[in-house]
Amino acid sequence: MQLIKLLKASSVSYKKAKYWEIRITYFFVILAFAYPITYVIVQNEKIRLLLLICSFILAILSQLFFNRFKGNTTEGALFKEEFDVILFGIRWKSTLNKVNHKDVSRLSNQYKGKEIQDWYSKSLSNNVPRNIAIAVCQYSNTVWDIELRKNYLDWLKGFIMAYSISLFVFFVILDVNGQIIFSTCLSIMTFYVHFFTIIRGHASVIGKREAISRKLDGIILNKLEIPLEELRDIQDDILATRQEPAKVPNFFFRLYKKKLEIEFEDYLDNVNRTYSTT
Repeated sequence: MQLIKLLKASSVSYKKAKYWEIRITYFFVILAFAYPITYVIVQNEKIRLLLLICSFILAILSQLFFNRFKGNTTEGALFKEEFDVILFGIRWKSTLNKVNHKDVSRLSNQYKGKEIQDWYSKSLSNNVPRNIAIAVCQYSNTVWDIELRKNYLDWLKGFIMAYSISLFVFFVILDVNGQIIFSTCLSIMTFYVHFFTIIRGHASVIGKREAISRKLDGIILNKLEIPLEELRDIQDDILATRQEPAKVPNFFFRLYKKKLEIEFEDYLDNVNRTYSTT
């Protein structure tokens, strides 16, 4: 029961962090379209100056409160860490603060969604040694996230390129003067900073998780021995990537969920065949 509570609490923490990040992203997208149109339509220089000041204040506020979004992410990551530590039977990292179980109970009671039963697949054969089974679970934590983030990253880059080209065409067609272009670019800089921060965050997690998954894949499929202490080290790297504030929206996860499940089940079949003779 405690394990299910940890998963529910983690889900709620991540959901809260996603809630604010996604809505702030939507807000910046709206401003990215509103600022150019407003600068062109409004002829009053005082109003244009006021818009520029507002965009400057918004840039400061977005940076000041950025860590608030990361807070919920870190909390959710720690709940998942305790879940894995209990399930895998590995030690808790000594430098990490213990999870507050009052928070676990409070957040788990806020969970609303499909009942959580199994976090890891039950398709793994009993022939697979215990430490390798842990490595397979750790591998599942990385490989799912890699493909999901790669697809989302491609979408983000495509959107930024399409927006930039459209903005350039907008300026050319309306023959906008240099001062208005300069003011517009300054005002929408926060939009670009926000998106580039998200893109760098996803790219960083992808790189780190690919390194983890390559190491685990080599150990699993080559039937190498791996001690619990090495699995603890790998768990440290997984925890670090779980704390990244850049997240994938739920609708994007649902879009690729079935495909990723099928691909991972195929991987498990390969693992089961590899250990079928042991």
